[in-house]
Amino acid sequence: MKKALIYFTLIVGITAIIGACKSDEDAATTTDVYTCKGESGGSGPTIGSVALEEATYLSTCFSSRKIQLAFKNSSEAQYTSYTYGDSSCSGSVTDTASMCMNAISISSTEVTKPTYVDGTAGANATGYNATATWLHASTETAYLQFSAESTSVFWFNQSETESGRDSNSVWIFKLTKQ
Repeated sequence: MKKALIYFTLIVGITAIIGACKSDEDAATTTDVYTCKGESGGSGPTIGSVALEEATYLSTCFSSRKIQLAFKNSSEAQYTSYTYGDSSCSGSVTDTASMCMNAISISSTEVTKPTYVDGTAGANATGYNATATWLHASTETAYLQFSAESTSVFWFNQSETESGRDSNSVWIFKLTKQ
């Protein structure tokens, strides 16, 4: 019995020592696949003739939601969606989702449609279709549209499908550099 207790104590002790010796690499968590790790490339994506900055942009409110894009380089952005408890986004955030959008590719396909301002269609803006993948789910494609007013302001649409993106009749999210 005494011998069994000694062996048990040794096994527990060795297990604790081995567990303590784990490297950070061994202890990777699932959040690693949601966080962009891209290196700076000097600018964000180029929309037409406008190169967006490697910066954080926050959108206006649309249907209880704001989007934040933090460009790491020309093909990668940390995408964060904020859901609010009210339709004007003036209350508190009720849900946040953040993931890495990578392999952002701007096409040469031009899209012209009105901007959505204060609940009505505004002036027309021309932008471009785009696609991206998600670091956590590389087989899923994000179908996007960008229209840049300047290096500090751009319009953005997104959908899970190409037909959904193409059916957007207005520019929905206006993002401004923070």
